[in-house]
Amino acid sequence: MDKKLWLNDNVISYDAARIDPRDRGFTLGDGLFETMRVRDGNVLRLESHFARLRNGADVIGLSLPWTDEELKEAIYKTLLANELQEAYVRLTVSRGVPSVRGLLPDQNAKPTLLIQAEHFAGYLPELYERGMNAIISSIRRNEFSPLANIKSLNYLDNILVRQESAEKGADDVLMLNTAGNIACASAANIFFVKGDTLITPPLSDGALPGTMRAHVINEFATKHGLAVVERNISPAEIADMDEAFLTNALMGVMPLVRVNGLVIGTGKIGSVTLSLGMEIK
Repeated sequence: MDKKLWLNDNVISYDAARIDPRDRGFTLGDGLFETMRVRDGNVLRLESHFARLRNGADVIGLSLPWTDEELKEAIYKTLLANELQEAYVRLTVSRGVPSVRGLLPDQNAKPTLLIQAEHFAGYLPELYERGMNAIISSIRRNEFSPLANIKSLNYLDNILVRQESAEKGADDVLMLNTAGNIACASAANIFFVKGDTLITPPLSDGALPGTMRAHVINEFATKHGLAVVERNISPAEIADMDEAFLTNALMGVMPLVRVNGLVIGTGKIGSVTLSLGMEIK
């Protein structure tokens, strides 16, 4: 079956898809994206993704001409066209094609909407069984940038740190902000466990407002009587933590057992992380 995607207002084949080379998403990285998990044909936490998309649009001054219902319909039509039940969906919005070149946005430009859906069965099971090994990157995350808290198409920092971890044989990488505090992983939020408390960097430290992050804080922690503390976390504190895990929409909850060769807790997946991983999909 030919793969299909949604471009602007229709489902079309990949071969027929054409985006103007002047599109600011291509030339300037001027746009936003959301990556969503699909299980049994249902897009998980769709409303949360839409809320973050619209917040990002407000931050960069991009007017979205589609309602949430129209975006939802386009996503499900794309899934149906590709006969997908277990998948990921990538929704990309760019500022579109300007009438004149330059950095200033053309307020009359029509945004480009691209929705892709691909089969996705999840990360390798062995990663959940043994836990990830991460390093701390030499590249800092700028917590003062307005892009730190949105899903911008400008993703080169994340790409570079992920390349760094691959070159050093690590599964992922942690980014420190300009103050030297832990902000996030290459494409995930981070939580530490200390006793019955979950500790995670605040958004003001450069953490992305992840949809899974919000689910852990607002639902799982409340249900299980765990306290949640959002505060600055120094790399020096890692040795004192009982457990650690990463979260994002596709990986769900990923155990983190070692950073820069330093074992976290016992070096095995802790009880809180295990319970979280079994409950949250």
